[in-house]
Amino acid sequence: MVRDMIREHRNNVWVIRTGYCGQQEAACLENGYVSFDLNLHITDLFGKELLEMKNQPQDYKRYLHFGDKYRDFDQRFRKEFEDALKNVDYSADRPEVVKKMKRLNSKLKQFDEEVKQFDATMRKFDDFERLEQMKKALVTRLSSPPINLLESWAKDVLHFTNDIRIYDLVVLPIMSEQKVAIGRVKDHYQYREGKGVLSHHRRVDWHDTRVPIENMFFGFEKILESDSSITLLDGDEREFVLGIVIDDTF
Repeated sequence: MVRDMIREHRNNVWVIRTGYCGQQEAACLENGYVSFDLNLHITDLFGKELLEMKNQPQDYKRYLHFGDKYRDFDQRFRKEFEDALKNVDYSADRPEVVKKMKRLNSKLKQFDEEVKQFDATMRKFDDFERLEQMKKALVTRLSSPPINLLESWAKDVLHFTNDIRIYDLVVLPIMSEQKVAIGRVKDHYQYREGKGVLSHHRRVDWHDTRVPIENMFFGFEKILESDSSITLLDGDEREFVLGIVIDDTF
């Protein structure tokens, strides 16, 4: 016990935000890991573009061109309909009327088929245009991200891969429960391809204790709102977490 307390005294304490929706947090706690996902940072870059795409009607170009095509057909059909009714002898059996009506009906069916094909083509075009718009935004944003975010990303990556040490303590915010979990790091950084949210991870021994976020030290909420996903605690903030561990020993 004395040895553990001495170790606690010299170990670092980190706050690591793993995700937004709770899925990654739950996976970490269930499997005994803490993970880091740089994609969370990248998504934050595209708030403006995503809102613009959300507010733009998905079928904008499709309906724009569809309206032109419909107006063109409407004008042509009206003219043919008027021509079909010219000089018609209504006193007879009107076979010519029947013939012309059949021809017009055939044209309507043909137009309906054209509209379906046109609709499918324009839907693909709209999907392609949205994809190209997003690709352009990705290239633009990723080629020149804001300096402050770039620095945060670099620090987070280095913290997670190099700076966090075995026996360091990790504070994991569980936003879906408005609580935090506390764990002790058990090994070095590992990468396992194809493991989803746990691809980049460290093994952690999670304690059963869950502390309400509102009971954490003053300023903890600001850490959760910062650009960095990984924050090294020091001073009174570090001592606060160490106090939880010592009072409720692993």
